[in-house]
Amino acid sequence: IASITAKLHLISPLVTEGLLKAVEIAEAGYKGLVVWSPDDVFSAGANLESLMPVFMKLGSKGIAPEEKKLQDAMLRIRYANVPVVAAMRGLALGGGCELAVHCARRVAHVESYVGLVEVGVGLVPGAGGLTYIARRAAEMAAAGNSGADVFTFLKDGFLSAATAKVATSAHEAKKIGYLLDSDVIVPNKDELLHVATAQVKGMFESGYRPPHKALFPVAGRSGIASIKGQVANMRDGGFVSAHDYHLASLIADVVCGGEVEAGSLVTEEYLMALERKHFCALLDNPKTQERIMG
Repeated sequence: IASITAKLHLISPLVTEGLLKAVEIAEAGYKGLVVWSPDDVFSAGANLESLMPVFMKLGSKGIAPEEKKLQDAMLRIRYANVPVVAAMRGLALGGGCELAVHCARRVAHVESYVGLVEVGVGLVPGAGGLTYIARRAAEMAAAGNSGADVFTFLKDGFLSAATAKVATSAHEAKKIGYLLDSDVIVPNKDELLHVATAQVKGMFESGYRPPHKALFPVAGRSGIASIKGQVANMRDGGFVSAHDYHLASLIADVVCGGEVEAGSLVTEEYLMALERKHFCALLDNPKTQERIMG
């Protein structure tokens, strides 16, 4: 097993390069890859400070290529030819959550705190987190026998991202959807790496194949309208600010697939392009800049 032991506390371009190299090495001659941090923080998200020099020089246009590299790394992990397992404990927030959900499986210590928290600094998730919510909603709709549409399965995921909801345990993370039924929860953090390694071996020996890239349906403009109507009522009632309404609208735009008809088929790359567009535009927004600096 190839194991990347990294300081994933804050994901930077250097960390992204390291992850890509680790996948390449694992595919070349190992059964799989375990991604973990030896500390009590799996990852608290992206290191915005590391991007400041680029932002100061080129503005948000300079951030877009770096954001795309991070998104591409997430897809590289998801579609790796060998199983990539995240061994999580402590914080897995923002980009750390996005890294975990793109792995083939997660092994989480029971005391794991998982969530997409970007709205707290006036941003939207930009490394595939919203794309994951949209794809999972489509998968759950396809698996259900109730005849429910994608939007039915989308609402909880949208709300978690829009309110920066953080699961306070691995069990709660399963309820929210950041961990799946196939993931493993361990009670003792010292078991984490051992169990994760065993999971990789088992997946490899069972003939692991990466998921097929496939189009999936989205809720479209009608879903966006429904969400925006509900959030507008909260804004008008004084429960959320105008900027929070703006952030929620952008999140809705991504998870519903933009201005397309309900049921339209899209790719992960298409949704990630929407994420990237909104993430970078928000960096130029004075309200977001206030939150980041605050």
